Amino acid sequence: MIRPKLSPRRPIVVAAAALAGLATAFAASSPALATSPSPSPSASPASPAPTPSASESPAPPAPEGPTCVSAADARYTHTFRGKRGEASITLVNGPLCEGEEQAFALVSYVAPSAKVEFPQYVLSKSVDKFTSVAKDEVGTRSTLKFKVEVPTCYTQVDFVFGDKIIDPLTEKDLYRNRKVGSPKGIGSQSKGPHAWYNGGGETCEAAPEVVVESDCQGKVTFNLINRDGNAAANFVIATDKGFNKAVTVALRSIEKVELDAAAVDGQITVTANGKSLWTGTQKAPAECQEPGVGEPETSYESTCDDLYLLIQNPKNGVSLTSTFTPSTGKPQTVTIEPGTNKSLRFPASKGLTVVITGDLESAGPIKWTAPISGCDDGGTGGGDQDGGLPVTGAAAGGIAAGAVALLAAGAVLFVVARRRRIRFTS
Repeated sequence: MIRPKLSPRRPIVVAAAALAGLATAFAASSPALATSPSPSPSASPASPAPTPSASESPAPPAPEGPTCVSAADARYTHTFRGKRGEASITLVNGPLCEGEEQAFALVSYVAPSAKVEFPQYVLSKSVDKFTSVAKDEVGTRSTLKFKVEVPTCYTQVDFVFGDKIIDPLTEKDLYRNRKVGSPKGIGSQSKGPHAWYNGGGETCEAAPEVVVESDCQGKVTFNLINRDGNAAANFVIATDKGFNKAVTVALRSIEKVELDAAAVDGQITVTANGKSLWTGTQKAPAECQEPGVGEPETSYESTCDDLYLLIQNPKNGVSLTSTFTPSTGKPQTVTIEPGTNKSLRFPASKGLTVVITGDLESAGPIKWTAPISGCDDGGTGGGDQDGGLPVTGAAAGGIAAGAVALLAAGAVLFVVARRRRIRFTS
């Protein structure tokens, strides 16, 4: 059997195909090697890594922890339960930067109706704020919580940016976009429900009272009280002389109005919400009434040597100042305080008189008169001018009896003269 001679090309083609298959299998099992580019023929294994050029700046390091924000860029989320008087707010992109702060207030009002009507008066409020914090305190004050009392009558509750409380709320003075959750303005910095509420189921009524006090100087104090009601009280103080003053007292408040006597002259009437509360006149308290003033007692006494004047001023008297002018010698001016006595002496002489002027005033001059017993040159009377012996015996006894009688009469007259009184006006 004759076989044809094999061509040498076939084994070579088979071998090449086998080598290609092995190379493909090796590449699939080692993708890193398959994709790794071949080194440049000129690259040397010992060559150092290339250095960046001077024009290239290094990348800044990543910041550590959260960054701060200004109050204008702060963003919040909030909750609000107006009927329960509760609210909270959370700062979501803080903390605030140093020197920055943002206050919030939850306020409940007493309102005229369940709809939006005015005026409305503050019943309760709660105020708090976010401030900048240190790095180690970040997150410790990320949420603020608020709680207020809500009246049982018609009410409005507002949660607002800022700590400025409006009282009362009127059509011209409102929070507007300060309300948390407003669609625009500062209120839009917080996301959540509308943070305002109107409700209630009964009319709000005041419970006004008044206490009137007067002092010793004529000033009158009106204590206007609205302690137990659930609405503001509108007081009016008026007199029949044309004076009129209106005062609004908020719920659970007391206002004091002080007026001088001229302002409240005449009949006074105090009304609240159209009802009369008090009518009367200004009267000083009983302890201010001036007590009776005691009158001074004055007396004088003549001796052979002097004219004595005595002034006794009682404890309930008043301070007295008078001048005592003698007919001979210098006048004396003295002041006698309550509860004190004063004695004045004027040397005796024939025809001596003393005139009293001032707070004390005599009806006429006070005259010095010699004692009835008489006065000798020594001023004591009696004795023998010639220096002879005294008379004795029966005649002496008669003389002695007569002398005793004269002395007794002189003593009586002396006492009578001593009790005379000065007529005066004070």
